[in-house]
Amino acid sequence: MYIQIVLQSLDSQAVLPINYQYPLSAWIYKTLERGDPKVSEFLHHEGYVDGHRRFKFYSFSELRTPGAKVRGDRLILTQPEVTLSIRFLVDQAAQSMINGLFQASAPLSIGDQVSRGQFRIQSLKMEMLQPLGNHLEFFTASPLVVSIADDNPDGTPGKKYLSPMDENYQQYLLANLQRKYIVARQAGLLEGPAELPEIEYQLLSRHVKEKRIDLMRGQPGYTRVKGYKFRFRLSAPEVVLRLAMLAGMGEKNAMGFGALKRNFN
Repeated sequence: MYIQIVLQSLDSQAVLPINYQYPLSAWIYKTLERGDPKVSEFLHHEGYVDGHRRFKFYSFSELRTPGAKVRGDRLILTQPEVTLSIRFLVDQAAQSMINGLFQASAPLSIGDQVSRGQFRIQSLKMEMLQPLGNHLEFFTASPLVVSIADDNPDGTPGKKYLSPMDENYQQYLLANLQRKYIVARQAGLLEGPAELPEIEYQLLSRHVKEKRIDLMRGQPGYTRVKGYKFRFRLSAPEVVLRLAMLAGMGEKNAMGFGALKRNFN
Protein backbone atom coordinates (compact mmCIF):
# COMPACT_ATOMS: atom_id res chain seq x y z
CA MET A 1 0.00 0.00 0.00
CA TYR A 2 1.07 3.55 -0.79
CA ILE A 3 0.20 6.36 1.65
CA GLN A 4 0.71 10.02 0.77
CA ILE A 5 0.53 12.53 3.60
CA VAL A 6 0.34 16.29 3.13
CA LEU A 7 1.44 18.18 6.24
CA GLN A 8 0.60 21.79 7.07
CA SER A 9 3.18 23.73 9.06
CA LEU A 10 1.88 25.44 12.20
CA ASP A 11 4.85 27.81 12.15
CA SER A 12 5.16 30.82 9.86
CA GLN A 13 8.60 29.65 8.73
CA ALA A 14 9.47 26.24 10.16
CA VAL A 15 13.12 25.30 10.66
CA LEU A 16 14.04 21.61 10.48
CA PRO A 17 17.35 19.82 10.83
CA ILE A 18 18.63 18.94 7.39
CA ASN A 19 19.23 15.45 8.80
CA TYR A 20 15.57 14.84 9.66
CA GLN A 21 15.49 11.13 8.72
CA TYR A 22 15.92 9.74 12.23
CA PRO A 23 13.27 11.91 13.95
CA LEU A 24 10.92 11.22 11.04
CA SER A 25 11.46 7.45 11.35
CA ALA A 26 10.83 7.73 15.11
CA TRP A 27 7.51 9.48 14.40
CA ILE A 28 6.50 6.66 12.04
CA TYR A 29 7.20 4.08 14.77
CA LYS A 30 5.16 6.10 17.28
CA THR A 31 2.28 6.34 14.82
CA LEU A 32 2.42 2.58 14.19
CA GLU A 33 2.41 2.03 17.96
CA ARG A 34 -0.67 4.20 18.36
CA GLY A 35 -2.41 2.24 15.61
CA ASP A 36 -1.37 -1.23 16.81
CA PRO A 37 1.26 -1.66 19.57
CA LYS A 38 1.93 -5.30 18.65
CA VAL A 39 2.76 -4.47 15.03
CA SER A 40 5.01 -1.60 16.09
CA GLU A 41 6.83 -3.72 18.67
CA PHE A 42 7.38 -6.53 16.16
CA LEU A 43 8.79 -4.23 13.50
CA HIS A 44 10.92 -2.25 15.93
CA HIS A 45 12.43 -5.13 17.91
CA GLU A 46 12.19 -8.14 15.60
CA GLY A 47 11.28 -7.57 11.97
CA TYR A 48 11.73 -10.23 9.31
CA VAL A 49 15.10 -11.83 10.00
CA ASP A 50 17.80 -12.87 7.54
CA GLY A 51 20.88 -13.79 9.56
CA HIS A 52 22.01 -10.56 11.24
CA ARG A 53 19.72 -8.45 9.04
CA ARG A 54 16.22 -7.45 10.05
CA PHE A 55 13.95 -6.24 7.28
CA LYS A 56 10.93 -4.05 8.08
CA PHE A 57 9.51 -4.11 4.55
CA TYR A 58 8.45 -0.50 4.37
CA SER A 59 10.12 2.63 3.05
CA PHE A 60 9.46 6.35 3.02
CA SER A 61 10.42 9.26 0.83
CA GLU A 62 12.29 12.43 1.58
CA LEU A 63 10.11 15.32 2.65
CA ARG A 64 8.98 17.29 -0.37
CA THR A 65 9.59 20.90 0.63
CA PRO A 66 9.15 23.23 -2.38
CA GLY A 67 11.21 26.41 -2.13
CA ALA A 68 13.02 25.38 1.06
CA LYS A 69 16.41 26.95 1.76
CA VAL A 70 19.44 25.29 3.30
CA ARG A 71 21.42 27.27 5.88
CA GLY A 72 24.22 25.29 7.44
CA ASP A 73 22.65 22.15 8.89
CA ARG A 74 19.13 23.66 8.91
CA LEU A 75 16.29 23.43 6.39
CA ILE A 76 14.20 26.63 6.25
CA LEU A 77 10.67 26.06 4.94
CA THR A 78 9.28 28.92 2.87
CA GLN A 79 5.94 27.26 2.09
CA PRO A 80 3.56 25.71 4.62
CA GLU A 81 2.87 22.41 2.83
CA VAL A 82 5.20 19.42 3.13
CA THR A 83 4.55 16.06 1.45
CA LEU A 84 5.66 12.63 2.64
CA SER A 85 4.95 9.23 1.10
CA ILE A 86 5.23 5.89 2.89
CA ARG A 87 5.07 2.47 1.22
CA PHE A 88 4.23 -0.79 3.01
CA LEU A 89 4.59 -4.31 1.69
CA VAL A 90 2.61 -5.71 4.64
CA ASP A 91 -1.05 -4.65 4.65
CA GLN A 92 -1.34 -5.07 8.43
CA ALA A 93 1.46 -2.56 8.99
CA ALA A 94 -0.15 -0.15 6.52
CA GLN A 95 -3.47 -0.42 8.36
CA SER A 96 -1.71 0.23 11.67
CA MET A 97 -0.19 3.39 10.20
CA ILE A 98 -3.56 4.59 8.94
CA ASN A 99 -5.22 3.88 12.30
CA GLY A 100 -2.44 5.74 14.10
CA LEU A 101 -2.76 8.74 11.80
CA PHE A 102 -6.50 9.01 12.35
CA GLN A 103 -6.07 8.69 16.12
CA ALA A 104 -3.44 11.43 16.30
CA SER A 105 -4.51 14.39 18.42
CA ALA A 106 -1.28 16.29 19.04
CA PRO A 107 0.62 18.03 16.21
CA LEU A 108 3.44 16.16 14.49
CA SER A 109 6.79 17.43 15.74
CA ILE A 110 9.93 16.94 13.62
CA GLY A 111 13.29 18.19 14.81
CA ASP A 112 16.20 17.96 17.21
CA GLN A 113 17.57 19.90 20.18
CA VAL A 114 18.37 22.91 17.99
CA SER A 115 15.15 23.42 16.01
CA ARG A 116 11.79 21.76 15.59
CA GLY A 117 8.79 22.16 13.30
CA GLN A 118 5.16 21.56 14.25
CA PHE A 119 2.73 20.19 11.66
CA ARG A 120 -0.82 18.99 11.35
CA ILE A 121 -2.07 16.46 8.83
CA GLN A 122 -3.83 18.35 6.05
CA SER A 123 -4.72 15.40 3.83
CA LEU A 124 -4.20 11.67 3.59
CA LYS A 125 -4.34 9.57 0.43
CA MET A 126 -4.15 5.78 0.29
CA GLU A 127 -3.62 3.73 -2.87
CA MET A 128 -3.06 0.09 -3.69
CA LEU A 129 -0.20 -0.51 -6.09
CA GLN A 130 -1.38 -0.93 -9.67
CA PRO A 131 -0.06 -3.75 -11.94
CA LEU A 132 3.58 -3.08 -12.81
CA GLY A 133 4.46 -5.54 -15.57
CA ASN A 134 7.99 -6.93 -15.81
CA HIS A 135 9.97 -3.84 -16.82
CA LEU A 136 10.01 -0.60 -14.86
CA GLU A 137 12.01 2.60 -14.65
CA PHE A 138 12.59 3.99 -11.16
CA PHE A 139 13.82 7.18 -9.58
CA THR A 140 15.00 7.20 -5.99
CA ALA A 141 12.54 9.02 -3.70
CA SER A 142 15.18 8.93 -0.96
CA PRO A 143 18.93 8.21 -1.18
CA LEU A 144 19.70 4.57 -1.95
CA VAL A 145 22.41 3.03 0.26
CA VAL A 146 24.67 0.10 -0.63
CA SER A 147 27.70 -0.72 1.51
CA ILE A 148 30.31 -3.43 2.00
CA ALA A 149 32.51 -4.29 4.97
CA ASP A 150 35.78 -2.37 5.00
CA ASP A 151 38.37 -1.30 7.56
CA ASN A 152 38.48 2.25 8.88
CA PRO A 153 41.78 4.17 8.64
CA ASP A 154 42.58 3.15 12.23
CA GLY A 155 42.12 -0.54 11.39
CA THR A 156 38.76 -0.98 13.13
CA PRO A 157 35.88 -2.63 11.23
CA GLY A 158 33.88 -0.18 9.15
CA LYS A 159 31.91 0.24 5.95
CA LYS A 160 32.57 1.42 2.44
CA TYR A 161 29.59 3.03 0.74
CA LEU A 162 29.35 2.21 -2.94
CA SER A 163 28.36 4.55 -5.76
CA PRO A 164 26.12 3.43 -8.64
CA MET A 165 29.16 4.17 -10.80
CA ASP A 166 31.21 1.48 -9.01
CA GLU A 167 31.79 -1.72 -10.94
CA ASN A 168 30.39 -4.06 -8.26
CA TYR A 169 27.43 -1.87 -7.25
CA GLN A 170 24.90 -3.87 -9.26
CA GLN A 171 26.03 -7.14 -7.67
CA TYR A 172 25.41 -5.98 -4.10
CA LEU A 173 22.23 -4.04 -4.92
CA LEU A 174 20.53 -7.00 -6.57
CA ALA A 175 21.77 -9.49 -3.96
CA ASN A 176 20.05 -7.36 -1.31
CA LEU A 177 16.78 -7.40 -3.27
CA GLN A 178 17.02 -11.17 -3.76
CA ARG A 179 17.51 -11.67 0.00
CA LYS A 180 14.44 -9.56 0.67
CA TYR A 181 12.48 -11.68 -1.79
CA ILE A 182 13.47 -14.94 -0.09
CA VAL A 183 12.66 -13.62 3.41
CA ALA A 184 9.34 -12.09 2.32
CA ARG A 185 8.34 -15.30 0.55
CA GLN A 186 9.24 -17.46 3.55
CA ALA A 187 7.17 -15.15 5.77
CA GLY A 188 4.18 -15.53 3.45
CA LEU A 189 4.21 -11.86 2.46
CA LEU A 190 4.28 -12.57 -1.26
CA GLU A 191 3.74 -15.44 -3.67
CA GLY A 192 6.42 -16.59 -6.07
CA PRO A 193 8.79 -19.43 -6.95
CA ALA A 194 11.26 -20.67 -4.33
CA GLU A 195 14.34 -20.13 -6.51
CA LEU A 196 16.10 -16.78 -6.70
CA PRO A 197 14.46 -14.54 -9.28
CA GLU A 198 16.43 -13.29 -12.26
CA ILE A 199 16.78 -9.51 -12.18
CA GLU A 200 18.29 -7.26 -14.83
CA TYR A 201 19.49 -3.80 -13.84
CA GLN A 202 20.44 -0.83 -15.99
CA LEU A 203 21.70 2.52 -14.71
CA LEU A 204 19.98 5.33 -16.64
CA SER A 205 21.51 8.42 -15.02
CA ARG A 206 24.67 9.85 -16.52
CA HIS A 207 25.32 11.62 -13.26
CA VAL A 208 24.29 10.51 -9.76
CA LYS A 209 23.66 12.77 -6.77
CA GLU A 210 25.54 11.90 -3.59
CA LYS A 211 23.89 12.66 -0.25
CA ARG A 212 25.48 12.27 3.18
CA ILE A 213 23.07 11.95 6.07
CA ASP A 214 23.90 12.06 9.79
CA LEU A 215 21.76 9.70 11.85
CA MET A 216 21.39 10.30 15.60
CA ARG A 217 23.89 13.15 15.57
CA GLY A 218 25.12 13.95 19.07
CA GLN A 219 23.85 10.61 20.40
CA PRO A 220 25.66 7.32 21.21
CA GLY A 221 24.39 5.62 18.03
CA TYR A 222 25.64 8.38 15.72
CA THR A 223 26.57 7.29 12.21
CA ARG A 224 27.06 9.02 8.86
CA VAL A 225 25.41 7.30 5.90
CA LYS A 226 26.15 7.94 2.25
CA GLY A 227 23.51 7.26 -0.38
CA TYR A 228 22.75 8.27 -3.95
CA LYS A 229 19.82 9.54 -5.98
CA PHE A 230 19.56 8.39 -9.59
CA ARG A 231 17.39 6.75 -12.26
CA PHE A 232 17.56 3.08 -13.21
CA ARG A 233 15.61 0.30 -14.88
CA LEU A 234 14.74 -3.15 -13.53
CA SER A 235 13.49 -6.14 -15.48
CA ALA A 236 12.17 -8.89 -13.20
CA PRO A 237 9.03 -10.85 -12.29
CA GLU A 238 6.27 -8.45 -11.26
CA VAL A 239 6.32 -9.75 -7.68
CA VAL A 240 9.95 -8.60 -7.39
CA LEU A 241 9.22 -5.14 -8.80
CA ARG A 242 6.33 -4.84 -6.36
CA LEU A 243 8.66 -5.76 -3.50
CA ALA A 244 11.20 -3.14 -4.60
CA MET A 245 8.54 -0.47 -5.01
CA LEU A 246 7.01 -0.98 -1.56
CA ALA A 247 9.81 -2.25 0.69
CA GLY A 248 12.54 -0.17 -0.94
CA MET A 249 15.96 -1.16 -2.27
CA GLY A 250 19.36 -1.17 -0.63
CA GLU A 251 19.89 -0.71 3.10
CA LYS A 252 18.19 1.16 5.96
CA ASN A 253 14.81 1.48 4.25
CA ALA A 254 12.94 2.03 7.54
CA MET A 255 15.37 4.85 8.37
CA GLY A 256 14.47 6.84 5.26
CA PHE A 257 16.65 5.36 2.52
CA GLY A 258 16.01 3.51 -0.73
CA ALA A 259 12.37 4.46 -1.33
CA LEU A 260 11.45 4.36 -5.01
CA LYS A 261 8.99 6.02 -7.32
CA ARG A 262 8.13 5.22 -10.91
CA ASN A 263 9.90 7.27 -13.52
CA PHE A 264 7.45 8.16 -16.28
CA ASN A 265 9.84 10.31 -18.34
